[in-house]
Amino acid sequence: MGTIPLGEDILLARHGSNIVKLRQDRKHRSTVAYLRGGEIDTASNVLMATQEVAPVVSQAAFEQAQPAAEQPATPAASISAGAARYLNNESAISRDEVRSLAKISLGFSAIMGTVFGGLLLALYKVGGPEAFDSIATMTTMQ
Repeated sequence: MGTIPLGEDILLARHGSNIVKLRQDRKHRSTVAYLRGGEIDTASNVLMATQEVAPVVSQAAFEQAQPAAEQPATPAASISAGAARYLNNESAISRDEVRSLAKISLGFSAIMGTVFGGLLLALYKVGGPEAFDSIATMTTMQ
């Protein structure tokens, strides 16, 4: 059972029944609401303590909590950062979406393999081994 992101709660409190559609923006850690009048509103899915709200937090701890805006220096660091974002479900494509696409791809491959195997079997039943020989000689002639 999944949890409701914080941004959805905020947007439901702001707009209620005027929301037409909600979408998760994992890259920016926010929820996007499409409203009836055509407007768009966003709300963050992350609670962050600001210096005004929690002055006890030191500046160093506050900076560590902020996401790094710098690009990794090397390709290996960039790949590592992308893998970490993916594993933390913060990338633009979630792990559930990747799993769903993999299942669809494997299912489609299995169906197409079965259809191709059935066509080969039908060709063998109708034409016998001579049909395969004629196909083999057709491809070598060209």
